[in-house]
Amino acid sequence: MNTISYRKSVAWGKALGSLLFVLACLFLLYAAFFMDTSMIRKFFCITSAIIGIPFFGGYFVACLPRALSSSTAVLTYDDHSISDGTRTVAWTEISRVSYKGPSIRKWLVPQFPELIFHLTNRDTWKVNTYYLITDSEIQSVMKQLRGLISRNGKDTK
Repeated sequence: MNTISYRKSVAWGKALGSLLFVLACLFLLYAAFFMDTSMIRKFFCITSAIIGIPFFGGYFVACLPRALSSSTAVLTYDDHSISDGTRTVAWTEISRVSYKGPSIRKWLVPQFPELIFHLTNRDTWKVNTYYLITDSEIQSVMKQLRGLISRNGKDTK
């Protein structure tokens, strides 16, 4: 089985970076309630913490388990199928693959980038990358997946 995987250093870097921002937001809350500051500073500290904790906390919760995981595989594949660990799809069922970049959903909750496999039955299969595949790596992954779909996706009769 071949794999498309992420680097542990990316996972650790993003987990520790988001932890740093969560800790900074917690310090802002501490400063707002326990330090002698003006009402304007209290307001901005509380507002910044309310925005920052869910935003960066979501990244921390997504990246830390993957940094601690022993397996770095996002996708595994062979000549017949591709799998994300929970779902396995045959190459002949995939018509094309696309990439949806990151965005912000309601309440500033991050929506992680994902690979979208368009299946022949008009269904889609979405695989989150959790920002663990960098922007420079995603281009080569997309090129590799498109080549695999064109090579392995033909029905053999």
